[in-house]
Amino acid sequence: MDIQSIITLILGFGYLGAFLSGFLGSSSLFIAIFPSFIVIPLLATQLNPFFVGLLGGIGAGIGQYLHYYIGLGGRKIVSDKIKGRMDSWRVRLDKYGVVLIILFAATPLTPDDLLWIPLGMMRYPKTKALAAAIFGKIILNLFYAYAGFYGLSFLLDRIRI
Repeated sequence: MDIQSIITLILGFGYLGAFLSGFLGSSSLFIAIFPSFIVIPLLATQLNPFFVGLLGGIGAGIGQYLHYYIGLGGRKIVSDKIKGRMDSWRVRLDKYGVVLIILFAATPLTPDDLLWIPLGMMRYPKTKALAAAIFGKIILNLFYAYAGFYGLSFLLDRIRI
């Protein structure tokens, strides 16, 4: 299967593919099964990059948010000592937690899972966490989309030597 066949297959999903790419890529623990850093730029070569990035970011934010519930469930099996530590971190994060979540979500090299599981364990406010995650993932996916929109044709022209 050549690159053009792969692009055609991905484009068949349209904007739904952007959302699914973000959701499936972020909802898996530690390993992206549908990596948005590949799919989003490809979709943006043929579709509106703003909407591709926006939908990819919303999907990724929701997908990442699922890890919150792993931490919330994990709270039930940890000792009271660890719960106390988590609660003390919760107080510290009340002021800058949103900024931290946005920074983790907007950078591709940070494993967000390392942040989300403890957020669930400390019962960080759900709506603040979800909004910050979606905002950060939109920033990241807009970057991917516009990189694909402006850069993929440039790269493919260079590869065809």
